[in-house]
Amino acid sequence: MPREKSIAERFEAYVEAVGGRLHKPNRRFLRDALFGLLESRSTLLSQIGRALNEPHRLIHTEKRLSRGLSSKRYDDAAVEADYLALAAPILRDERFPRPTIAVDTTDISKPRAKKMPYLAGVHDGSKGELGYGYSVISIEAVGTRGRRLPLLTRLFSSTSPEYTSHNAAIFAAVGRVAPHVPQDAHWVFDSGFDGHNFFKRFDELGLRYSVRLRLGGKRTLFTPLGNLPPHALMLACPRPHRHRTRKQGRSSSVDVQLGWVQDVFVQRYKAGGNVSGTGGETRYSVVFASSAQLGEEPLAILTTEDVRTAEDAARVVDLYLERWGVEEAHRFMKQGFDLEDLRALTWTGVQRMAQLVFLAYGFLAQLVHGPRAQVERVAATFRAFGPIPTYLYYRLLEGIGRHLLRTMDGGP
Repeated sequence: MPREKSIAERFEAYVEAVGGRLHKPNRRFLRDALFGLLESRSTLLSQIGRALNEPHRLIHTEKRLSRGLSSKRYDDAAVEADYLALAAPILRDERFPRPTIAVDTTDISKPRAKKMPYLAGVHDGSKGELGYGYSVISIEAVGTRGRRLPLLTRLFSSTSPEYTSHNAAIFAAVGRVAPHVPQDAHWVFDSGFDGHNFFKRFDELGLRYSVRLRLGGKRTLFTPLGNLPPHALMLACPRPHRHRTRKQGRSSSVDVQLGWVQDVFVQRYKAGGNVSGTGGETRYSVVFASSAQLGEEPLAILTTEDVRTAEDAARVVDLYLERWGVEEAHRFMKQGFDLEDLRALTWTGVQRMAQLVFLAYGFLAQLVHGPRAQVERVAATFRAFGPIPTYLYYRLLEGIGRHLLRTMDGGP
């Protein structure tokens, strides 16, 4: 029986896997930055430098980290590609039978960071108001028993030189991940992705997907019940079936009433963007699910799945609710690593720090997919009330840095 690798050995192997193509100084920076993030749980270089505890003045450590953060020799694309190559095999084992690929966007609000580069208008979801900051897109796989595997996180700004459109940034991220996931994976998107440009691109990529429709949308859906907009179709569709589901993050089950319409075609758009009076080529189903616990407005889920039975419809609802996992990932990166407090005076540094936080989260996910007893021992080093939870990333983060510091020879 092979010997169980220590946490320190797994960390070294992870750094080598995702940073193996970097120049040696850049690889050292990656190692130091990841360790500092895991130990300090902060994106501030001063805090990362304190975690490193090097035998010279903190200002020298911070300057070295700052040079690494803005280094032009550091290949972000290579790191991203090598991480995806590391994660891809996990999506093909028994823990991810036909994985759900959840996609979501969020924002990082920076109301006082006047000198940070390319600040843009964003919607501060926590305060429900407009502000300045950056946009973030994340893609995460969800497997059995709520298992998570982050696949990609990118920070972007509508005022940066490379920006062309919000949609283009999303298409680039989805297109980057798609070749690395199984073809039978099911992609799930919220109502922000309800648009014919998204549907067209998803079809071009050959994705199987579900998108929550905006019931207030005015597009025509060509259905056996008539050619109707989403809200009218919802009123015309009975929901006689009951299904007990569980939204990610809820401790209790949710009872929903289900109905569906099969053989649906979305209104076609002409090349110039004008509306056509005919349906497109892709055949969809629309599943409606209502419950007071899910909100006043019923869920309307447009899916490429061929829904013929109540069981088919129930599975579509379960798949959509699994999308909540990526929202929890956003919350974890913001709270666990204080991502919204990131500070950098170069655009490269801002984007790279977001990638480093993602990579730190990715390392924790790699640990969780390893020996469970080892992970629980680390999580148990954080003294807390109650048993170790299913989503143990917060506790794991609290204990991992100290554990790495004790087991690594002389620290990083």
